[in-house]
Amino acid sequence: MNADTHCNVTCPSCFESFSVPGPAPSEVPTDWDYDCEICCRPMVIHFYLDDERVIAEADSDQ
Repeated sequence: MNADTHCNVTCPSCFESFSVPGPAPSEVPTDWDYDCEICCRPMVIHFYLDDERVIAEADSDQ
């Protein structure tokens, strides 16, 4: 897997899905502060590995 991998994320505020560039597997686990690309509300995206695949889940920033 390379750094060009994108992860799907669902916004915890507006529930819209979008894709974000994911970190390299060697940089996981990590958390990113991120603003929703649809509603612009802040969230935290948690990245983790499932086997060799980078997975992303978002939580509200509150």
